[in-house]
Amino acid sequence: MHLFFRTVIIFKVIVFLTMCSEPLHGDDFGFRFIRIQYSSGYRGGRGRFGGAPWKHDYPTAELNLYEALERTTKIKIHGQPLILSLSDKRIFEYPILYLCEPGFWHISDTEAEQLREYLKRGGFILFDDFRGRREWNNFENQIRRVFPEKPFIEIPPDHPIWSVYYEVDPVEAPSLVSGRYGKYDDQYFAMYDEKGRMMMVVCYNQDIGDGWEWPNRNWDQASTEAFKMGINFIIWALTH
Repeated sequence: MHLFFRTVIIFKVIVFLTMCSEPLHGDDFGFRFIRIQYSSGYRGGRGRFGGAPWKHDYPTAELNLYEALERTTKIKIHGQPLILSLSDKRIFEYPILYLCEPGFWHISDTEAEQLREYLKRGGFILFDDFRGRREWNNFENQIRRVFPEKPFIEIPPDHPIWSVYYEVDPVEAPSLVSGRYGKYDDQYFAMYDEKGRMMMVVCYNQDIGDGWEWPNRNWDQASTEAFKMGINFIIWALTH
C-alpha cells in the first residue's frame, strides 16, 4: 500500500480511538516496547509463514502502537522499540515484555529462571499470536518450566482490565488469527502471583499484533479493538 494512504488509514483509526477515550493523567517514567527474541524447536526455527516467529509484525506493529499511545494517552514513549532475549539482564529495566507466536517458543533453563525472577519482582509479559491445541501445548510446556504449578485463569468479560481505559468487549472482539478460527474462538488467560497481581496476559486464538500492523484491514473494527486491547493491557500493567 502507498505510504500516504497507509498513513491516512492509521490516522483514521487513531482518531476513532481518541474519540473513545479520556487522556490518562499523571506522571510516569516512560514506556518502551520490548519484543522478546527466542529460539524455536519447530521447522528449523521458522514460523508458520516463514521467517523467525518471534519477529512477526515487526517493526510496524510496535511503531503503530507507539503512535496510538502518543495520540490517545499521556503515556510517555521512552526510546525506539527494543529486541531482547529472556537471558538479557536488561529485561529488569522494563515493566512490560511482548512475546509473539509462543506456539513456536522454546525456553532454556537460564531463560526460565530469569523470566520467573522478572515476574516475581513485578514484571508483566504479554503473549500473543498463537492458535490451536498443538501451539497451546507447546506454550504451556514452556510456561511450566517457569511456574510448574500456577494455573492459567481465563479473564472474564467483566474483569476491570477490559475497562481500565477503553471499553472492550472480549467476547465480541474479532479474532485476528488466520485459518479456521472464528470471531468467538479467541480466549484470554492470566496468571497471578501470590498477592493476586496479574503477571501475564495470554491472547489465545488471537493476534492483536496483526491489528497493530495492519490498521487498513479494519474489518468489523478488528484493528481498532486490537489497539484498544493493547493500550488497556499496557495501562493495567503500568498501574498494577
